[in-house]
Amino acid sequence: MKKIILILFLLASINIDAQQSAQYSQYSFNNFGYNPAFLGTLKCFDFRAGTRLQWVGFEGAPRSSFASIQWTLKKKHFRNSGKHAVGLYLEQDEVHFTTRTTVKLAYAYHTKLSSKFSMGLGIFAGIQQYQTRDLDSENSSDPVLANASGSALRYPDIMPGVLFYSKKVYWSISINQLYFKNINLGIEEKQINQYYLGGGHKSAFGNWTVFKSFLFKYNVMGPPAIDLNLAWVYRQKTTFGLGYRVGESVIAQLKFNLGGLKIGYAFDYPLNKINGNYGHEIMIGFNKCSDGGIGGGGGIKPHVCPAYN
Repeated sequence: MKKIILILFLLASINIDAQQSAQYSQYSFNNFGYNPAFLGTLKCFDFRAGTRLQWVGFEGAPRSSFASIQWTLKKKHFRNSGKHAVGLYLEQDEVHFTTRTTVKLAYAYHTKLSSKFSMGLGIFAGIQQYQTRDLDSENSSDPVLANASGSALRYPDIMPGVLFYSKKVYWSISINQLYFKNINLGIEEKQINQYYLGGGHKSAFGNWTVFKSFLFKYNVMGPPAIDLNLAWVYRQKTTFGLGYRVGESVIAQLKFNLGGLKIGYAFDYPLNKINGNYGHEIMIGFNKCSDGGIGGGGGIKPHVCPAYN
């Protein structure tokens, strides 16, 4: 893990100047949205929601919001030693005059690979809707935009994912928008695959836990995007974090764990030509898990994925 993190920092010279899809600075708060295999890493019902304002000050700047619920089924309903879970993920991403709304159902299965490691297999299946708002008279003079005005198109959406994890480390691989499709919003555009690779490592030092993580996002049509994060967790109650989105921004994070309620805030400071137009992000979560690890108030336990710090 230390070598991988070092390699990713060395990749900082890569020029990253395009957003490929909805992205969140607090991705460890919303790992379920990036990989359905994270479903089932909790032992209880879990609810999360959040919103992100990116490039505040620009007209038509991206605004993303999500909500999710997760539920791990009781083992008594199954004959094998595996673990099953179901969930629902909702997301809306607004960019200029286009809005993308996603509704996805999720299923995941988890099993032990060894005395230390477990594996989760998950899949999202749902629908995406692309819609353009009605344009004003000045914009509607453009024939391309005029043809797109008020359009609403719906497409199937499939996303598989795999998760390998122990009590201290995890590796995540998923493919978003697996179903290829053409989108006709005034001009023909192609929706392509998005590849996500993530990893994280937790280590405890007395009352403090240090959580190191990264998220790599890639598609064949644009430059890759890399998020690097380092967080310090005090008594599983308060989290202080610093992040770096390579070539784009530095990020400060703060999260409070108030029993079953969690509140997180992130502030993005741009390092590129968008300087002065900051990003703000707030997330909330609620569950009553008592076994530590993800969503719990205790220490790190075996076969509990450390993804959510």
